[in-house]
Amino acid sequence: MRKQYNTVSFKNQVIFVGIDVHKKQWTVTVRHCGQMLKTFVMDPEPEQLAEYLKRNYPDAEYRSVYEAGFSGFEAHRALCRLGVHNMVINPADVPTSGKEREKKNDSCDSRKLARELENGSLEPIYIPEPENLILRNLKRREDQLVQNLTRVKNRIKGHLFFSGIKFISWAGGSLKNMEENARKRNDYALLSMLRELRFLREERLQVIHDERACLKLVHREEIQENIQSVPGVGFRTGVALQAELWDMMRFKTNDHLNSYVGLAPQTFGSGEDVTVRCGNRKKKQLHYLMIEAAWRSVRYNLEYRARYGALVGRGMSSQKAIVVIARKLMLVIRAVWLQNRKYINILPESEAK
Repeated sequence: MRKQYNTVSFKNQVIFVGIDVHKKQWTVTVRHCGQMLKTFVMDPEPEQLAEYLKRNYPDAEYRSVYEAGFSGFEAHRALCRLGVHNMVINPADVPTSGKEREKKNDSCDSRKLARELENGSLEPIYIPEPENLILRNLKRREDQLVQNLTRVKNRIKGHLFFSGIKFISWAGGSLKNMEENARKRNDYALLSMLRELRFLREERLQVIHDERACLKLVHREEIQENIQSVPGVGFRTGVALQAELWDMMRFKTNDHLNSYVGLAPQTFGSGEDVTVRCGNRKKKQLHYLMIEAAWRSVRYNLEYRARYGALVGRGMSSQKAIVVIARKLMLVIRAVWLQNRKYINILPESEAK
């Protein structure tokens, strides 16, 4: 009996794959030449998907997409290593019809992703490098600790108010007196909250120490010093900027950077009812830090104080004026970052306009 050989080839053709990613399974849709070929459920294994595509559609070019989320970027890196041109996208950027919103499920989502990938309507997000993720994850861990500290402090204040005790301050002496009084009253709940507060404070100090070590590990100390030379920018803001931006060259223009951070003005409305303001689409971790940095620069730097005063003097509200100052600060940070120099209190002509 003659041996049968598979002579099918998809050479110079493209197979489009939409992946709805979940922890225990992937829902996958395959499209080719404007037609949906198959939707199926599989284990969340990039190797298994790549092997399936190469076995069923040999010699083709494989393109896939999934939405950014809890799964991170390891699946993306694995698919790329296996010869699948993958992209990760922002879930909010996927064109969706009203029918798809009403009948949302995993199969519908994967079909939608494959369809829009074939249509060319999807734009990939920036994939952080492994070194970037080390610093970014550490910085976000500090943000978690700050949030937990705020929650514990609010619980302590609420507990004291419920017990009819006046809150004094968070100073070391006040906390010591609070702890002694709690022992006298056998208030074990308050003692537990005070221990938690002490632990979170110590842990945050350790994370800040680790951030300094991490900057040295990834060779970003010089960039950190340059950023911190800008008025209003301290260590925490500088680390956040590096962790979230990392590669300033990916922002081609000043407007691109300001739009990413959420400092670029946008127009909302239609007809006669039109307003100009900053939109909700922004990098929140950086937006609020830059507003805080702008207020510090206005308070302690004469140049920015004068700029702020001139804006308010022309009738601009303080909120809008401080956004303008934050936008100018962002451009200064971009300049010192790209030019690898410290701030010299004078903007280049191209940046000052």
